[in-house]
Amino acid sequence: MRKLIVSVAVGTTVLVGTGAPAQAAPSLPQPAIKAKAVALSLNGKTVWNEGADTKRPIASLTKVMTAIVVLRQETNLDRTLKIKKKYTTYGDKWNASEAGLVVGDRVKVRDLLYGAMLESGADATAALADAYGPGYKNFVAKMNATAKRLGLKKTRYANFDGLPYPSQTSTYSTAAEQVKLARYALRFPTIEKAAATKKITIKTAKNRTYTFENTNRLLGKYPGISGIKTGYTNGAGYCFMFAAKRGKRTQIGVILGSPTEKRRFYDAKRMLDWGFSG
Repeated sequence: MRKLIVSVAVGTTVLVGTGAPAQAAPSLPQPAIKAKAVALSLNGKTVWNEGADTKRPIASLTKVMTAIVVLRQETNLDRTLKIKKKYTTYGDKWNASEAGLVVGDRVKVRDLLYGAMLESGADATAALADAYGPGYKNFVAKMNATAKRLGLKKTRYANFDGLPYPSQTSTYSTAAEQVKLARYALRFPTIEKAAATKKITIKTAKNRTYTFENTNRLLGKYPGISGIKTGYTNGAGYCFMFAAKRGKRTQIGVILGSPTEKRRFYDAKRMLDWGFSG
């Protein structure tokens, strides 16, 4: 899988995690987290909020809203879409992550959602946006309308996948609003299932097979983890929207602007450990 690389460098990293937790939070001290912003909820209550209300680029966390917009419209997930060349070349300018779709193939909507959520495939996302806009511009308008309907006042989508155009910061949100979006997204069984899937092989109408592997490296390694989405651009840094459940405790968290791929997973694990420690 190709990583998304653009020219603008990541900003200076700061330590976060020193704020006072809400009453529902564990009494243990919060570990120091290296990121621009973090937010964590425990059973729907905010227990960690550092820089979480500041607007920041969110990279491929954008695709969570893409999946929501599709699923709000489509009930027949076995519907197939024809893969066009403009989908497979869409992310080439930015060397974007792709699901490896082949021009002329016909792929189920359900499988395209897996390609977008697991592999963060720009080709799969482009196919969905074009079909359910219809057209890219109309689809982005639906994303912003949905954000408004959900009360995400500091969220704006300039595109449907989080690529850095027209600028590095054209698509933005806050850690707090992305936690709220994640909670809503997990109401959709398809998103919940895809987010928790480590690897899947699908077969298309033209008898071609694709294997999609989740970019969430905590799946299968952290007890109770169930997604949700990773993202990266130079401007956004390494981002991670995650959820985990143990017993009666459900946590949803977001990390924006982590300095490295490994650090975002390391810090997410420490945040979840802290939340479950009570």
